[in-house]
Amino acid sequence: MKNSITTKISSLLLLLFLSTASFAQNPTEAPDDEDVTPAPINDYIVPMLLAGVFLGYTFIKGKAKKA
Repeated sequence: MKNSITTKISSLLLLLFLSTASFAQNPTEAPDDEDVTPAPINDYIVPMLLAGVFLGYTFIKGKAKKA
């Protein structure tokens, strides 16, 4: 039971910290005279995908052990 709670909390914290980069820069606040690129959200697609696959595998493996 404790391992399941620990896994869920750690996965929630991981996703929380990885998703905060998507809120890094609001494009409406950028000055008009500068050509500023928005936050590099595309750089985090691969790590988030790998984290999702890993967490999905972990949750499915945990459910298979309980059954």
